[in-house]
Amino acid sequence: MQLIYETLRSLGLTSKYQGYQQLAEAVKIVLDNDNVMLNVTKNIYPEAAYRMNTTPQSIERNIRTAIEVCWRQSGPESFSKIAGCRITQIPTNAEFIDMLAFYIKTIADEKKD
Repeated sequence: MQLIYETLRSLGLTSKYQGYQQLAEAVKIVLDNDNVMLNVTKNIYPEAAYRMNTTPQSIERNIRTAIEVCWRQSGPESFSKIAGCRITQIPTNAEFIDMLAFYIKTIADEKKD
């Protein structure tokens, strides 16, 4: 979880945003079971809402806001680094969660070796 937080902070997102912890929780859910990416609305948001004691709608909105903050703070270059390809427009929630989960998994795997 620490690596997730470090990555979010490197994108300019701080814990003053509710979406900071909620986005981290969503990424953790994906890292635990990558099949949940098949339907973010039905799999990730409700599970994150349950864990964070809020609603799926709140999770979705707060993650969207968090992504917008990251985009404003760090721009497409940082997103491209995480995605592993050129990003020219702000990603959707599902795209960003997937990108971030893959990036975290890759970094964690590299640290094991």
